[in-house]
Amino acid sequence: MRTEPDALEVNGAVVDAPVGSVACPRWQMLRNAWPSLRRLLTAGFVGLAVTLLVLQLRTLDADQLVATLSRFPTRALAAGAAFSALSYIAYCGFDLLGRRYTRHRLKTRHVLTLGFVSHAFALNLGAAGVGLRFRAYGRLGVRTGTVARLWLVCFVSNWLGFLVLAGLLLTLQLGGAPFGVDTPPALLQAIGCAFLGVALAYFALCGLSRVRSLTVFGQTLQLPSLRFALAQCALSVLQWALIAAGLFALLQQAVPFVTVLGVLLVCATALAVVDVPGGLGVTEAVFITLLGGQVAMAALVSALLVYRLVYYLAPLLLAGLAYLRLEMRPPSLAGGH
Repeated sequence: MRTEPDALEVNGAVVDAPVGSVACPRWQMLRNAWPSLRRLLTAGFVGLAVTLLVLQLRTLDADQLVATLSRFPTRALAAGAAFSALSYIAYCGFDLLGRRYTRHRLKTRHVLTLGFVSHAFALNLGAAGVGLRFRAYGRLGVRTGTVARLWLVCFVSNWLGFLVLAGLLLTLQLGGAPFGVDTPPALLQAIGCAFLGVALAYFALCGLSRVRSLTVFGQTLQLPSLRFALAQCALSVLQWALIAAGLFALLQQAVPFVTVLGVLLVCATALAVVDVPGGLGVTEAVFITLLGGQVAMAALVSALLVYRLVYYLAPLLLAGLAYLRLEMRPPSLAGGH
Protein backbone atom coordinates (compact mmCIF):
# COMPACT_ATOMS: atom_id res chain seq x y z
CA MET A 1 0.00 0.00 0.00
CA ARG A 2 1.44 3.34 -1.01
CA THR A 3 0.49 6.91 -0.15
CA GLU A 4 0.02 9.99 -2.24
CA PRO A 5 2.71 12.69 -2.03
CA ASP A 6 2.08 15.90 -0.10
CA ALA A 7 0.94 17.64 -3.28
CA LEU A 8 -1.08 16.72 -6.32
CA GLU A 9 -1.58 18.25 -9.75
CA VAL A 10 -4.95 19.68 -10.85
CA ASN A 11 -4.87 20.77 -14.51
CA GLY A 12 -1.27 21.76 -14.24
CA ALA A 13 -1.55 23.44 -10.83
CA VAL A 14 -0.03 21.87 -7.73
CA VAL A 15 -2.29 21.74 -4.69
CA ASP A 16 -1.86 20.34 -1.21
CA ALA A 17 -2.87 16.77 -0.50
CA PRO A 18 -3.22 15.27 2.96
CA VAL A 19 -0.36 13.04 4.03
CA GLY A 20 -1.34 9.41 4.22
CA SER A 21 -4.18 9.45 1.68
CA VAL A 22 -4.29 6.11 -0.08
CA ALA A 23 -3.78 5.88 -3.83
CA CYS A 24 -5.39 3.16 -5.91
CA PRO A 25 -2.69 1.58 -8.14
CA ARG A 26 -5.00 1.38 -11.16
CA TRP A 27 -6.10 4.98 -10.66
CA GLN A 28 -2.47 6.04 -10.37
CA MET A 29 -1.64 4.25 -13.64
CA LEU A 30 -4.55 5.98 -15.36
CA ARG A 31 -3.43 9.36 -14.05
CA ASN A 32 0.11 8.73 -15.28
CA ALA A 33 -1.05 7.61 -18.73
CA TRP A 34 -3.67 10.33 -19.26
CA PRO A 35 -1.29 13.19 -20.23
CA SER A 36 0.25 11.11 -23.05
CA LEU A 37 -3.15 9.86 -24.18
CA ARG A 38 -4.55 13.38 -24.17
CA ARG A 39 -1.63 14.69 -26.24
CA LEU A 40 -2.27 11.90 -28.75
CA LEU A 41 -5.98 12.70 -28.89
CA THR A 42 -5.21 16.40 -29.24
CA ALA A 43 -2.81 15.83 -32.13
CA GLY A 44 -5.34 13.61 -33.91
CA PHE A 45 -8.24 15.96 -33.34
CA VAL A 46 -6.30 19.04 -34.40
CA GLY A 47 -5.24 17.23 -37.56
CA LEU A 48 -8.87 16.31 -38.24
CA ALA A 49 -10.00 19.88 -37.50
CA VAL A 50 -7.42 21.35 -39.89
CA THR A 51 -8.45 18.90 -42.60
CA LEU A 52 -12.12 19.75 -42.16
CA LEU A 53 -11.38 23.46 -42.22
CA VAL A 54 -9.37 23.17 -45.43
CA LEU A 55 -12.09 21.12 -47.10
CA GLN A 56 -14.86 23.48 -45.99
CA LEU A 57 -13.04 26.74 -46.69
CA ARG A 58 -11.52 25.97 -50.08
CA THR A 59 -14.61 27.34 -51.80
CA LEU A 60 -14.62 30.53 -49.71
CA ASP A 61 -13.82 33.65 -51.65
CA ALA A 62 -11.45 35.91 -49.68
CA ASP A 63 -12.84 39.10 -51.21
CA GLN A 64 -16.34 38.05 -50.29
CA LEU A 65 -15.25 37.34 -46.71
CA VAL A 66 -13.63 40.78 -46.41
CA ALA A 67 -16.73 42.42 -47.83
CA THR A 68 -18.97 40.51 -45.40
CA LEU A 69 -16.81 41.51 -42.45
CA SER A 70 -16.78 45.15 -43.52
CA ARG A 71 -20.59 45.14 -43.63
CA PHE A 72 -21.03 43.23 -40.38
CA PRO A 73 -24.07 44.78 -38.65
CA THR A 74 -23.24 47.00 -35.68
CA ARG A 75 -26.36 45.81 -33.89
CA ALA A 76 -25.30 42.15 -34.19
CA LEU A 77 -21.79 43.00 -32.99
CA ALA A 78 -23.13 44.92 -29.98
CA ALA A 79 -25.56 42.13 -29.08
CA GLY A 80 -22.85 39.48 -29.39
CA ALA A 81 -20.49 41.49 -27.18
CA ALA A 82 -23.22 42.15 -24.61
CA PHE A 83 -24.22 38.49 -24.33
CA SER A 84 -20.55 37.48 -24.06
CA ALA A 85 -20.05 39.97 -21.23
CA LEU A 86 -23.13 38.65 -19.45
CA SER A 87 -21.85 35.09 -19.81
CA TYR A 88 -18.62 36.13 -18.09
CA ILE A 89 -20.61 37.70 -15.27
CA ALA A 90 -22.57 34.46 -14.89
CA TYR A 91 -19.34 32.48 -14.77
CA CYS A 92 -17.94 34.81 -12.09
CA GLY A 93 -20.98 33.78 -10.07
CA PHE A 94 -19.33 30.35 -9.74
CA ASP A 95 -16.54 32.03 -7.75
CA LEU A 96 -19.14 33.61 -5.48
CA LEU A 97 -20.61 30.16 -4.92
CA GLY A 98 -17.07 28.95 -4.26
CA ARG A 99 -16.64 31.64 -1.60
CA ARG A 100 -19.81 30.50 0.09
CA TYR A 101 -18.67 26.87 -0.06
CA THR A 102 -15.10 27.44 1.15
CA ARG A 103 -15.97 30.35 3.49
CA HIS A 104 -12.94 32.40 2.52
CA ARG A 105 -13.26 36.09 3.32
CA LEU A 106 -12.32 37.97 0.16
CA LYS A 107 -14.54 40.90 -0.74
CA THR A 108 -17.06 40.51 -3.54
CA ARG A 109 -15.23 42.88 -5.89
CA HIS A 110 -12.05 40.85 -5.49
CA VAL A 111 -13.87 37.58 -6.09
CA LEU A 112 -15.52 38.89 -9.25
CA THR A 113 -12.22 40.27 -10.55
CA LEU A 114 -10.37 37.02 -9.88
CA GLY A 115 -13.20 35.01 -11.42
CA PHE A 116 -13.09 37.10 -14.60
CA VAL A 117 -9.30 37.00 -14.87
CA SER A 118 -9.15 33.26 -14.21
CA HIS A 119 -11.93 32.47 -16.69
CA ALA A 120 -10.48 34.60 -19.48
CA PHE A 121 -7.01 33.11 -19.08
CA ALA A 122 -8.33 29.54 -18.77
CA LEU A 123 -10.39 29.93 -21.96
CA ASN A 124 -7.42 31.21 -23.94
CA LEU A 125 -4.50 29.37 -22.33
CA GLY A 126 -5.99 26.15 -20.99
CA ALA A 127 -4.25 24.61 -17.97
CA ALA A 128 -1.98 27.64 -17.58
CA GLY A 129 -5.09 29.69 -16.84
CA VAL A 130 -6.04 27.30 -14.05
CA GLY A 131 -2.60 27.75 -12.52
CA LEU A 132 -3.08 31.51 -12.69
CA ARG A 133 -6.23 31.17 -10.57
CA PHE A 134 -4.15 29.55 -7.81
CA ARG A 135 -1.50 32.28 -8.00
CA ALA A 136 -4.00 35.15 -8.08
CA TYR A 137 -6.02 33.88 -5.12
CA GLY A 138 -2.80 33.09 -3.29
CA ARG A 139 -1.59 36.67 -3.63
CA LEU A 140 -4.74 37.77 -1.80
CA GLY A 141 -4.09 35.37 1.06
CA VAL A 142 -6.26 32.37 0.14
CA ARG A 143 -4.58 29.05 0.87
CA THR A 144 -3.87 26.56 -1.89
CA GLY A 145 -6.20 23.89 -0.52
CA THR A 146 -9.04 26.41 -0.36
CA VAL A 147 -8.41 27.50 -3.96
CA ALA A 148 -8.45 23.85 -5.03
CA ARG A 149 -11.89 23.38 -3.50
CA LEU A 150 -13.06 26.64 -5.03
CA TRP A 151 -11.81 25.52 -8.45
CA LEU A 152 -13.70 22.26 -8.04
CA VAL A 153 -16.93 24.18 -7.33
CA CYS A 154 -16.42 26.15 -10.57
CA PHE A 155 -15.61 22.99 -12.52
CA VAL A 156 -18.62 21.03 -11.26
CA SER A 157 -20.95 24.01 -11.71
CA ASN A 158 -19.87 24.54 -15.31
CA TRP A 159 -20.39 20.93 -16.36
CA LEU A 160 -23.55 20.42 -14.33
CA GLY A 161 -25.38 22.90 -16.53
CA PHE A 162 -23.84 21.28 -19.59
CA LEU A 163 -25.19 17.86 -18.55
CA VAL A 164 -28.69 19.23 -18.03
CA LEU A 165 -28.83 21.18 -21.30
CA ALA A 166 -27.21 18.48 -23.43
CA GLY A 167 -29.35 15.84 -21.76
CA LEU A 168 -32.56 17.73 -22.55
CA LEU A 169 -31.55 18.47 -26.14
CA LEU A 170 -30.63 14.84 -26.80
CA THR A 171 -33.54 13.27 -24.96
CA LEU A 172 -36.15 15.55 -26.52
CA GLN A 173 -34.43 15.44 -29.94
CA LEU A 174 -34.05 19.21 -30.08
CA GLY A 175 -31.40 21.09 -32.00
CA GLY A 176 -31.95 19.49 -35.40
CA ALA A 177 -29.28 17.91 -37.54
CA PRO A 178 -26.14 18.76 -35.51
CA PHE A 179 -27.15 16.30 -32.81
CA GLY A 180 -28.55 13.71 -35.15
CA VAL A 181 -26.11 13.41 -38.05
CA ASP A 182 -25.54 9.75 -38.89
CA THR A 183 -26.57 8.73 -35.37
CA PRO A 184 -29.61 6.61 -34.45
CA PRO A 185 -32.12 8.72 -32.47
CA ALA A 186 -32.43 5.97 -29.86
CA LEU A 187 -28.70 6.16 -29.14
CA LEU A 188 -28.84 9.94 -28.79
CA GLN A 189 -31.76 9.66 -26.40
CA ALA A 190 -29.88 7.06 -24.36
CA ILE A 191 -26.89 9.39 -24.09
CA GLY A 192 -29.20 12.24 -23.11
CA CYS A 193 -30.82 10.13 -20.40
CA ALA A 194 -27.36 9.22 -19.12
CA PHE A 195 -26.40 12.90 -18.91
CA LEU A 196 -29.59 13.74 -17.04
CA GLY A 197 -29.03 10.72 -14.80
CA VAL A 198 -25.61 11.98 -13.75
CA ALA A 199 -27.06 15.41 -12.94
CA LEU A 200 -29.95 13.89 -10.98
CA ALA A 201 -27.50 11.64 -9.11
CA TYR A 202 -25.56 14.72 -8.03
CA PHE A 203 -28.76 16.42 -6.83
CA ALA A 204 -29.77 13.27 -4.94
CA LEU A 205 -26.33 12.96 -3.39
CA CYS A 206 -26.42 16.56 -2.19
CA GLY A 207 -29.98 16.39 -0.94
CA LEU A 208 -30.32 12.88 0.46
CA SER A 209 -26.92 11.49 1.37
CA ARG A 210 -26.26 10.98 5.07
CA VAL A 211 -22.54 10.88 4.41
CA ARG A 212 -21.65 14.55 3.94
CA SER A 213 -17.95 14.24 3.06
CA LEU A 214 -16.07 12.71 0.13
CA THR A 215 -12.40 12.33 -0.73
CA VAL A 216 -11.51 13.53 -4.23
CA PHE A 217 -7.88 13.65 -5.42
CA GLY A 218 -6.81 13.30 -1.80
CA GLN A 219 -8.91 16.28 -0.70
CA THR A 220 -11.69 15.86 1.84
CA LEU A 221 -14.76 17.69 0.52
CA GLN A 222 -18.05 18.45 2.19
CA LEU A 223 -21.15 17.79 0.12
CA PRO A 224 -23.11 20.99 -0.55
CA SER A 225 -26.81 21.26 0.14
CA LEU A 226 -29.44 20.56 -2.50
CA ARG A 227 -30.20 24.28 -2.62
CA PHE A 228 -26.53 24.99 -3.37
CA ALA A 229 -26.49 22.33 -6.12
CA LEU A 230 -29.61 23.79 -7.72
CA ALA A 231 -28.00 27.24 -7.66
CA GLN A 232 -24.93 25.77 -9.39
CA CYS A 233 -27.13 24.26 -12.09
CA ALA A 234 -29.24 27.37 -12.65
CA LEU A 235 -26.20 29.64 -12.95
CA SER A 236 -24.47 27.22 -15.32
CA VAL A 237 -27.53 26.83 -17.55
CA LEU A 238 -27.75 30.62 -17.71
CA GLN A 239 -24.08 30.89 -18.62
CA TRP A 240 -24.29 28.36 -21.48
CA ALA A 241 -27.50 29.98 -22.75
CA LEU A 242 -25.85 33.42 -22.79
CA ILE A 243 -22.88 32.14 -24.79
CA ALA A 244 -25.27 30.57 -27.29
CA ALA A 245 -27.29 33.80 -27.39
CA GLY A 246 -24.14 35.71 -28.33
CA LEU A 247 -23.42 33.32 -31.18
CA PHE A 248 -27.06 33.41 -32.23
CA ALA A 249 -26.87 37.21 -32.45
CA LEU A 250 -23.59 37.13 -34.39
CA LEU A 251 -25.08 34.61 -36.83
CA GLN A 252 -27.92 37.11 -37.26
CA GLN A 253 -30.54 34.48 -36.41
CA ALA A 254 -29.75 32.48 -39.56
CA VAL A 255 -30.41 29.22 -37.67
CA PRO A 256 -32.64 28.48 -34.65
CA PHE A 257 -31.28 29.29 -31.22
CA VAL A 258 -31.60 25.69 -30.05
CA THR A 259 -29.43 24.56 -32.98
CA VAL A 260 -26.73 27.06 -32.06
CA LEU A 261 -26.88 25.86 -28.46
CA GLY A 262 -26.56 22.26 -29.62
CA VAL A 263 -23.49 22.96 -31.75
CA LEU A 264 -21.94 24.93 -28.88
CA LEU A 265 -22.33 21.91 -26.58
CA VAL A 266 -20.82 19.61 -29.22
CA CYS A 267 -17.89 22.00 -29.43
CA ALA A 268 -17.52 22.04 -25.64
CA THR A 269 -17.42 18.24 -25.63
CA ALA A 270 -14.59 18.23 -28.15
CA LEU A 271 -12.61 20.84 -26.23
CA ALA A 272 -13.04 18.88 -22.98
CA VAL A 273 -11.12 15.99 -24.56
CA VAL A 274 -8.40 17.82 -26.48
CA ASP A 275 -6.03 20.42 -25.10
CA VAL A 276 -6.11 23.30 -27.59
CA PRO A 277 -5.64 26.78 -26.08
CA GLY A 278 -8.65 28.89 -26.89
CA GLY A 279 -10.12 26.02 -28.91
CA LEU A 280 -8.34 27.65 -31.85
CA GLY A 281 -9.29 25.86 -35.04
CA VAL A 282 -11.39 23.25 -33.25
CA THR A 283 -14.25 25.65 -32.53
CA GLU A 284 -14.25 26.88 -36.11
CA ALA A 285 -14.08 23.33 -37.51
CA VAL A 286 -17.06 22.15 -35.45
CA PHE A 287 -19.27 25.11 -36.31
CA ILE A 288 -18.33 25.15 -40.01
CA THR A 289 -18.83 21.40 -40.33
CA LEU A 290 -22.21 21.35 -38.58
CA LEU A 291 -23.64 24.64 -39.83
CA GLY A 292 -21.92 25.00 -43.20
CA GLY A 293 -24.95 23.70 -45.04
CA GLN A 294 -27.35 26.05 -43.26
CA VAL A 295 -25.48 29.37 -43.30
CA ALA A 296 -23.61 31.06 -46.14
CA MET A 297 -19.91 30.32 -45.67
CA ALA A 298 -18.78 33.96 -45.70
CA ALA A 299 -21.42 34.90 -43.13
CA LEU A 300 -20.56 31.90 -40.93
CA VAL A 301 -16.81 32.55 -40.97
CA SER A 302 -17.38 36.25 -40.32
CA ALA A 303 -19.54 35.45 -37.30
CA LEU A 304 -16.92 33.05 -35.93
CA LEU A 305 -14.14 35.62 -36.34
CA VAL A 306 -16.17 38.26 -34.51
CA TYR A 307 -17.08 35.68 -31.83
CA ARG A 308 -13.39 34.97 -31.23
CA LEU A 309 -12.82 38.68 -30.86
CA VAL A 310 -15.63 39.43 -28.40
CA TYR A 311 -15.55 36.18 -26.38
CA TYR A 312 -11.84 35.36 -26.32
CA LEU A 313 -9.46 38.15 -27.30
CA ALA A 314 -11.12 41.28 -25.90
CA PRO A 315 -11.75 39.68 -22.46
CA LEU A 316 -8.18 38.33 -22.46
CA LEU A 317 -6.83 41.85 -23.00
CA LEU A 318 -8.93 43.24 -20.13
CA ALA A 319 -8.01 40.29 -17.91
CA GLY A 320 -4.32 40.83 -18.68
CA LEU A 321 -4.54 44.44 -17.55
CA ALA A 322 -6.40 43.44 -14.38
CA TYR A 323 -3.83 40.75 -13.62
CA LEU A 324 -0.92 43.15 -14.10
CA ARG A 325 -2.57 45.48 -11.59
CA LEU A 326 -2.91 42.56 -9.19
CA GLU A 327 0.75 41.63 -9.61
CA MET A 328 1.88 45.18 -8.88
CA ARG A 329 0.23 45.21 -5.47
CA PRO A 330 2.01 43.53 -2.53
CA PRO A 331 0.81 40.04 -1.59
CA SER A 332 -1.84 40.02 1.12
CA LEU A 333 -1.80 37.77 4.14
CA ALA A 334 -5.40 38.61 4.98
CA GLY A 335 -8.73 37.79 3.48
CA GLY A 336 -8.56 34.01 3.02
CA HIS A 337 -7.92 30.79 4.89
